Amino acid sequence: MNIENIISVFSRLSGSDEETSVNFRFMCENAKDYILSHLKPKSDMASCCGKLEFAAAALAYYRYILWSVAESGGDITVGDVSVKSSSAVLANAQKICEQAFADISDVFDNGCFVFGVM
Repeated sequence: MNIENIISVFSRLSGSDEETSVNFRFMCENAKDYILSHLKPKSDMASCCGKLEFAAAALAYYRYILWSVAESGGDITVGDVSVKSSSAVLANAQKICEQAFADISDVFDNGCFVFGVM
């Protein structure tokens, strides 16, 4: 998986430019490491690299939204968009991430990852 591709997809998901998204490289790298650590044995990464990169970006985006909600106390600013109620943005980020994980279910062991809102 290429971290630059993950950052590029994260940038599109978050609505920020790539220069700003580089500030969240650590989230993208962490998400990449998470995906890689949960691949099923003998998975053919070459055949699904794009889906794995998207899943890593979606996970980084979901974590970014959670982090934004925690930092702001509920209001979210993503790129140039400001949202007073974070529930819709959080729900959409969760859906994107869930779908991305479903797309890699043939190579990903997701027995440890559960989506939830407290």
